[in-house]
Amino acid sequence: MFRSATTLTLIFLLLAVACSGPATTPLMDTGSSEENVPIDWSAHEDFDPEAYREPAVAASVEVEHDVPEMLLSSNTVPYYSRQEQPGFRIQIVSTLSKQEADQAVEDALAWWRDFEEDPSLYELYPRSEPEPPVYQDFRAPYYRVRIGNFITRANAERLLEVVKDNYASSFIAPDQVVVE
Repeated sequence: MFRSATTLTLIFLLLAVACSGPATTPLMDTGSSEENVPIDWSAHEDFDPEAYREPAVAASVEVEHDVPEMLLSSNTVPYYSRQEQPGFRIQIVSTLSKQEADQAVEDALAWWRDFEEDPSLYELYPRSEPEPPVYQDFRAPYYRVRIGNFITRANAERLLEVVKDNYASSFIAPDQVVVE
């Protein structure tokens, strides 16, 4: 019993010593209490930049570029600007088949090129566009083929009379049209 009391006391003593914290002494003496003191590197550096002085390059006043003068002037209106606005087109085909729509576009392009060669029809649609105005649009589930860019319905109706000769089921449809 005496032996177990001594052992128990020794264990508690070792446990108490092990749980105590270390002494509060600094690990390293810094020597100064000043912070952020700039370091003087001049004693360690031996590079002299004065030996490598070069004269400054004279800036050229004239700027050379490839931009045409017309584009540089501030009062220039853009030569070619395409805008979209609400208008009308003539719908000639509406189909579920992509192949039928593609064929209708080819047929409409061929018809339009023949149409452009007829001077009497020039009043119906002025030739101001670089490409024939034939458009294919997909709105599920239909492919729609439309021609023309008309601001007013009256202009579209004049051309519709001619278009109905080749496309009997064609009609005027409101759409966003390209205006130049």
